[in-house]
Amino acid sequence: MRDFPEARTKDDGGGSQYAPLPSDLRSPLRAALEACGQYGAGQTAGRFYPIACVALEVTQRCNLDCTLCYLSDSAEMAFDVPLTVLYRRIDMIRNHYGLQASVQITGGDPTLRKVEDLQAICAYIRKMGLRSCLMTNGIRASRSMLQALAETGLDDVAFHVDLTQERKGYPTEKSLNTVRHDYIQRCEGLGLRVLFNTTVFDGNFAELPDLALFFRREASKIRLAGFNLQAETGRGIEGARTETLTINNVAAGLEAGMGTEIDFDVGKVGHESCTRYGSLLIAGDAAISALANRKLFEDILDKMDQHEVSQDAITEIQPTLRRVYSRSVGLALRSAAFLLGRLWHLRGGLLESRGRVHSLTLLIHNFMDAKELDEERCASCVFMVATENGPTSMCVHNAQRDQNVFAPAKVGTADDPKWWHPSTGQISTSNVPTAHTKMPFKRLKGRLRHGALIQIADRAEKL
Repeated sequence: MRDFPEARTKDDGGGSQYAPLPSDLRSPLRAALEACGQYGAGQTAGRFYPIACVALEVTQRCNLDCTLCYLSDSAEMAFDVPLTVLYRRIDMIRNHYGLQASVQITGGDPTLRKVEDLQAICAYIRKMGLRSCLMTNGIRASRSMLQALAETGLDDVAFHVDLTQERKGYPTEKSLNTVRHDYIQRCEGLGLRVLFNTTVFDGNFAELPDLALFFRREASKIRLAGFNLQAETGRGIEGARTETLTINNVAAGLEAGMGTEIDFDVGKVGHESCTRYGSLLIAGDAAISALANRKLFEDILDKMDQHEVSQDAITEIQPTLRRVYSRSVGLALRSAAFLLGRLWHLRGGLLESRGRVHSLTLLIHNFMDAKELDEERCASCVFMVATENGPTSMCVHNAQRDQNVFAPAKVGTADDPKWWHPSTGQISTSNVPTAHTKMPFKRLKGRLRHGALIQIADRAEKL
């Protein structure tokens, strides 16, 4: 049994109030998924972990102006969150979700903060027994920066690269593969797991097969590829998606590029309307689904559930699986036969790769529009954000971003309460939010910048 901190029910000295938590930290998510009929045989969330990931927003600044940005119009008027506040939020994440919970260091783009700040954040996450992932567009994520972060505790780096970022000189997703290759090379030998995120919208939907082919061919260096469907939230100018942009259509595009069925409906990671999960085995240029036998997968999960005896927040998968196979020879033989069958399908690629087989995870995220939040999906969310008022669903956070981002953060003690104000960067004895100043033109982004440029063009035309 691993040593978890006691659930805090009073002021922790940093100012946060924590409600009593269950001994098994998975139970709240499990109950929420059960309530909406999503806790079925293939469900992993709430069964083997209490949350998929928690975003820790360390800045609202960004060096891009994406056409599908989730930040608010005024987000970049917020000052960077002090390290003391971030440490308290990391404590909150561990308190709610236990050891090994995945913390996404994000923003904005976190690399706009000082390297020393990021090193301190990574080190503290590691100290608390959590996993860290740097979420970045990669522009400022030099090899020296990544090496410094890896040496102080960073586990993963997720690069967000796609056409919504309007990078100059890259008109297609295929041309952006040059950027992706560069980012992969920056990480070689650093011990970091490399992930990629892509926002899927009308402008790149037709390129999904080619993009999937790229990830298939780079599977030896990439562990996960995530695909986020366009959502009408934040300051981006693209707006709502078309009817053709659905989870199923995105899945079909990825299958076309991978050259195989992916079985996105077998393993579950939360609500099926929010997330689809696929797992591939790849050898050379050949790929095959790792979840092609639904009955076997569900039987393995069921046996693991029966043999998992601790109340830890994160199930230790490999030791639990070894116990299952040692006590169920029949299941072990079925698993071995399935694996041999998968390898037989990969035989051509195995010759090409000299027997090396790599795994690649694919995730499709269907984020909700800000004005069309579904209560059940929000309640059973597996992708949370650490805010001053506790963990919040990412979709809810995006819909209420200014309310969360500009909320004063308590930095004093119970005897000497003080609050840091994101709108001014100052500390005061008042917890009343303060208004931010008017955004100057040079800092306008998204809809506001687009509208301002149209007005300037109109005035120039009239002269």
